[in-house]
Parts: sequence; C-alpha cells; structure tokens
Amino acid sequence: MARLIRRAIPVPFGWHTRYMVMNYCRHTFLVGCAVLTIALSIDSSLFLSKVLTTISTWNTSWSALYVGWYLVLRGTDFLAELLPLVCFLGAFWTEIAHTLSSERLVVWLSGRTPWQCVLPVLLFGLIVGGVQLALNRYLRPDAVMSLAKNHLGFYGEHFDPRPLPYQQWFAAGHDIVQARVEPGEPATLRDINIYRMDDALSLKAFIRAKSAIPVGRDKWKLVDGYRWSATETQERPSFSRRDPKAPALSEQIPFANEITELNLSPVWLNNNRIGARYLTTDVFASLEHEDFSPAYEFRTWQRARWSLALFCAAMPLLAASLSLVFLAKRITPAALIIIAIAGYAANTLMKISVLLGEHGQVSPVMAAWFVPVLVLLACSGVIGFISRDD
Repeated sequence: MARLIRRAIPVPFGWHTRYMVMNYCRHTFLVGCAVLTIALSIDSSLFLSKVLTTISTWNTSWSALYVGWYLVLRGTDFLAELLPLVCFLGAFWTEIAHTLSSERLVVWLSGRTPWQCVLPVLLFGLIVGGVQLALNRYLRPDAVMSLAKNHLGFYGEHFDPRPLPYQQWFAAGHDIVQARVEPGEPATLRDINIYRMDDALSLKAFIRAKSAIPVGRDKWKLVDGYRWSATETQERPSFSRRDPKAPALSEQIPFANEITELNLSPVWLNNNRIGARYLTTDVFASLEHEDFSPAYEFRTWQRARWSLALFCAAMPLLAASLSLVFLAKRITPAALIIIAIAGYAANTLMKISVLLGEHGQVSPVMAAWFVPVLVLLACSGVIGFISRDD
C-alpha cells in the first residue's frame, strides 16, 4: 500500500504530504478493520445459524467457504454505511499522532500555511470519496442483491425476491391498488383491486380483475374482471370524517380484456420491497424517468449516492481542520471531546437529513447535499480563520 501511494503522489507534493497520506490510509484501514470486526461479530451472532441452515440445503462440502463469502458481502454493506465515520476516526487518530510526535510543531516552524497543511487530507479525501462512490453505486447493491437472491442473513429475509402470498397496497396517482405482485419481465399483478378516486378523494370507480400485465407506459391490460362506477345522479360523498357514507354504485360491468391507465412502473413493482440505497445502477437508470408514487426515497438516494462521496471526503477534512485549532500545540481531554463530538454530530446529521428526504419531509436535493456542503463550508471557515490570524 505504501509503495502504491508513493507512486501515485507526484514528487512535487513533497515527502511530508506523502507521509501524511500514508498515515491517513494506515490508520483508517486499522479503524475500518476494528469497526467491521465488531459489526460482523454482532451480525454473526444474530444470523449465522440461519446462514448455516440455508447453506446446508445446498448440499455442498464447501460450507466454510460460503460462510466467508457471506461475511465479505455483509462486510461490503457495513463498510458503505460506516466509511465516513471510519475516515473521520482514522484522520483524527493521525492528527493526534501528529501532535504527540511534535511533527506538527516542525511543520508550523517550516512556514507552511494552514491550507498547505491540509493538502494531504484533501488528497486522502479524494481517495476515500472515490471508494465511497464505488461502494454506493456498484459494490454495495451487488452484494445486497446477492444476499437476497441466495436467501442469506438479514437481506435474505427482508428482500426475498420470491412473490409474497398476500396482497399489497400501492398508491398510483389518484388510484389505490391492492394486488399480489409476481416479479418478472414484466411484473404481473394478480387478484387486483383498483379504487379510482377523483380530485376530491371521492370514489369514482372500482375495478376488479384476476390479473394485469403492462402493455405500454402507464397502460395495463386487465384480464377477466368487472368494474363499478359511481352513479351521476347521486352525490358522491368522499372518504372523510365529514361524510363517512359509502358512495352509490352502478351495476357491475364484466369484461374479458380491458386496457386501463394505471400509474405503476413495472420496474418499480419488481423492486418495491428493496430499499432505494440497495438498488443496482441498472434499476436506477430504468426508474430515473419513471413516474411512480411514493418516490421520495428513490429521488433522495438518486442524489445521495453522489453526495455521500463528497461527505466521506469532507469528514477527514473536518478532523484535520479542527485539529489545527484544538491540537495545534498540545492535547487536552476537552479538545479530544470537542473534535469527537463534532465528527459524531456531522455523521448523525447526515443520516437524519437523508432519512427526512426518504420520508418526503425535505426535498431530495436538500436532504442529499445540505450536510456535505455545510461541513465543507465549516472546514473552509476554520482554515480561513487560522490563515487570517497567521
């Protein structure tokens, strides 16, 4: 690793820059190993027995190899989730060692500006930001989908691709749909009930069919069913507290085949039980221009996959910039606590922001980009303040 870093960083950056980048990488690697060991130990205590039971049904003599494969896949998921905090702790460790060894004092005496002092952490941020982007876009989704398809661990239980035996509810614009979903190419709906509402949330029509298949954009072919429509001669009360009465309906009209508009994306139906953060790049590309509801989670993660890379790069910079202030000459317990709280608060705020975006409480753009930009602005303010004092 050290040789790769020496070759990757050009000579003009100087020995100190390369030395600091290597320290950031080494300490972050050690912190990552410790954190993954703890996370995988907890996960194994909860799911390892079920994983072994599943593997035993495969009639293979390579059980230990498959358990190792499971741990690698689960570790990839944990690493994508924890990498920003791991990078902060690794950079924090490096800054503490930098002060304890009096190297920071030597750097100050050499006449380096604060901006020159953070050059190594900026280079390190580019490295870990790229790793985070690769994890979120490719490695983590592929790992989670592999666990789900093989029915292993937590994701094998919650993202099982096999169809559910009961009906699910979906919002489709002004329509409410109840149906069993059979994933496939394309997805098929079975035992479908469609409650068609108007703008006032009054029941306009009710459609029931044995099955439905997509035949075009927002077009579905209903097979073997019937429809009811609300009568025009009577007032159609809404489903509200003011008027709880059910609307009057006309006689049912049977049909063998019928094309109807239904705002449901087949690709989304195939993946509706999977969290947006775990969707593969192909699914993201397919859903990018699709109109479906609710789409808050998907639209948030459409941007968060990129913003988390920036956040991961900003976390080591946060540790380094605060260390220039609080660890400039010596280490005190108060300084360590302040820097640790700042890193934990930034990581927590990022998770809360994304969570609010997933539930539609803030816009997807705000949810994804607010915290990374805020952390970078805070770091720039701290470094600029120190530079002005110098």
